[in-house]
Amino acid sequence: MPSRDDYRAHCDAYVAAVRDLCTAPESRAALGSGRGRPVDDCQRLHPFLSRLTRNHPDRRAHYTLAGLIAHERPDRHPTTPAPDPDHPRAWRSRPSLGATLARAAHGRTDGPFERELQVLIRLSEDLLHRRLPGLTRQLLGSGHPPDFAVLLADLTYWSSNRPSVATRWQDDFYLFTPTPTPPPASSAGTQETSST
Repeated sequence: MPSRDDYRAHCDAYVAAVRDLCTAPESRAALGSGRGRPVDDCQRLHPFLSRLTRNHPDRRAHYTLAGLIAHERPDRHPTTPAPDPDHPRAWRSRPSLGATLARAAHGRTDGPFERELQVLIRLSEDLLHRRLPGLTRQLLGSGHPPDFAVLLADLTYWSSNRPSVATRWQDDFYLFTPTPTPPPASSAGTQETSST
């Protein structure tokens, strides 16, 4: 297993490589066919991804992520931040899926994106991979694309450390979302106080 910093650099490089593949309609269609499916069901993806995933843990996370990236329009790929080895905090400041959901929710904690988060954090690895394509389409449609490199790292650690990843997604969602303000005191209560 590579060091954490090396693996993060790999995640950024992998996302950039898959985005390059997606500029060709044939490879983009092939990558899109594997969305959320087990690796054994993704025969069309092997010619494109075998070299990129060799010697890296959790091949399914890589294959799922390639399918998610295939949802993006190739002419609208955001710039992937260059890794900065001198500032490991830079990675931690990048948005997790929880922060992305919070941005898409526009500060609301009672909407569909919060409910989606509460479902995601309870899913098995297989069900999580199957649910991500639909969610990714929603996020891209709302103008809030996930940071795919960060998501790849989280998917890689899901099977071995799901509680930690799930807690970070929740923290990021609620820390990004403004604290709700309490409702004003009712006028009835104010009148009772003034009459005594």
